[in-house]
Amino acid sequence: MSHYLLLKRLRVQNANALSSAFTFGFPAVTAFMGLAHKLQRELNPDHSAHEFQCSGVGIASHSFTMQDHQEGYNRSLKLTANPLDKDGNRPSFVEEGRCNLTVSLLLEVKNLPTGRDYDELPARIKQLLLSRFKLAGGDILDVKVVDFIEDEDKALRSLMPSYVLMERRDLMLEAMQSGQDALDALHGALQLNHTCTELDDDKGQWQTSRTHKGWIVPIATGFHALTPAALAENQRDSSTPHRFAESVVTLGEFKMPIRCESVNEIIWRYQQDGDLYLCTQQAAELNV
Repeated sequence: MSHYLLLKRLRVQNANALSSAFTFGFPAVTAFMGLAHKLQRELNPDHSAHEFQCSGVGIASHSFTMQDHQEGYNRSLKLTANPLDKDGNRPSFVEEGRCNLTVSLLLEVKNLPTGRDYDELPARIKQLLLSRFKLAGGDILDVKVVDFIEDEDKALRSLMPSYVLMERRDLMLEAMQSGQDALDALHGALQLNHTCTELDDDKGQWQTSRTHKGWIVPIATGFHALTPAALAENQRDSSTPHRFAESVVTLGEFKMPIRCESVNEIIWRYQQDGDLYLCTQQAAELNV
């Protein structure tokens, strides 16, 4: 029987919203998987196969606010300005896109403790989250509930009201099989199509549509290695091989948890295939 750890309504401030070179918005899936991995390392410092482990994460969004400014059709990020230098000029800075969000995470866990340790674990996890953790580089201001759930239907209901993030790379592959490259397939699924229907009185009626139904968004789900693993000069960890990588961006869909047949559909898990280091969902693999 699977066990799930519910982190309900994590309120996060100033999280990183630039998860790839050409998209901004909801943080990358790797950020949420990283939080689960850090939690496992905190509770299982010896990396024992018989101790607490997180094997996957379900992501549910309650609210999301991008720190940007929109004027007409143009949107620009709200950035901090560094103090003027001695010549009165504004020094250069690294562009940082930030967002505020409230999410619930459903962690698939195993090897839970028993007895008193089990009863005290939720309070310990909550204390760790509020005192020592960040999510996508943002500060965790609050978490409403930390609890273990065994019933799958209850686990899905506990995420309401929200929208869970689902992988839709099948839409990308479908477009690429028709001759489009990856970037064109991404743009085609996200673009708005405006069409005009001519009426009898020499007037037109405009309609707006998208290629696919649903709340389709671009989402970063992992990394693609660009160089072989090797030691690099001045790297932080001198004992671990280093390699340069780029973000992998695909399509995702936000949908209500009650539309999912099982909790297993929403769980993201790690998958490594050659030079690809990805976070994937079982439902997406079955659709491909």
